[in-house]
Amino acid sequence: MPRLFAGVQRRAVAVAVVLLALAPLAQADSIRGDCRYKGESIRFSDGVVFQEPGYFDKSRSDVVVTLATFAIDKTALAAAQDKSDAVSDQRFAADEGRTLMLRLAGGKVSALGYSGGGMSFSTSGSNVGKLQTRANDASHVDAGFTLDGDPDELQCALDFDLAYATKVAATAAGAAAGGGATGPAAKGKPLPPGGGDAGKVFQANLAAMRKGDFDAMLATVTQAQAEKMRAQKNAPDFAAMLEMMKAFAPKSANVTGGQDFGDRAELVIEALDQSGDKASGTSTLRKEGGQWKVDKTSMKSGL
Repeated sequence: MPRLFAGVQRRAVAVAVVLLALAPLAQADSIRGDCRYKGESIRFSDGVVFQEPGYFDKSRSDVVVTLATFAIDKTALAAAQDKSDAVSDQRFAADEGRTLMLRLAGGKVSALGYSGGGMSFSTSGSNVGKLQTRANDASHVDAGFTLDGDPDELQCALDFDLAYATKVAATAAGAAAGGGATGPAAKGKPLPPGGGDAGKVFQANLAAMRKGDFDAMLATVTQAQAEKMRAQKNAPDFAAMLEMMKAFAPKSANVTGGQDFGDRAELVIEALDQSGDKASGTSTLRKEGGQWKVDKTSMKSGL
């Protein structure tokens, strides 16, 4: 019996992962793909985003995406004054740790550095590799990155969605609001219970998920999310994924409040899952063409 129960638990987790891949629900930091250097494949298991003075212009801030083959201590990183050095210290402390750092400026990669395993590679310029950014805001960076090179040089094909280190998220929000690198975190207009117009779109998206109505889901999500969902429509198990999504969609959800930042809204959610257990989380919506669209929803059950 214990073995059977464990198998059921693992299957439930796998089903939840399928649901998260299909529906516009937020995942934990995700990294796909790898880099190759001198014939060796390097797969990264953790990552983080932070801000530092610009690589070429210290009066400006660069967004730094860091990927690692080890678990990054993000609390320590958030408190560090020099975050690049802090990452290097953690790499040295990790057994055979490897890191890849990408400095983003103007929607492009201005500098790249790979270190670990007794090897290093770095390059800089106005446009290193190819960066395809889907989101880059105060909370996370969602992008794809490719770097072509000679067989003996660094080559990468990566896709990642990474959050800021805890304390840096507030810093980035303050900068986005015009407060500069040390300015206060941005504050939006408080939303009433129900979430106003943004809350209505969230509920419409949830209703579409419960029905497995793919077209209705597409109509309520951001363009970036819609593109991801359309790419999955031709998968052989697409119909099964829809059924699992219907089974795992929250039974009910109430928007208890949130904030409206103008082009972005953050909703606070309280819900019940299909088992009747309490769940809570947040939903991020963005305005596209003057209409609210669901970007990501993150829920945790058993709270």
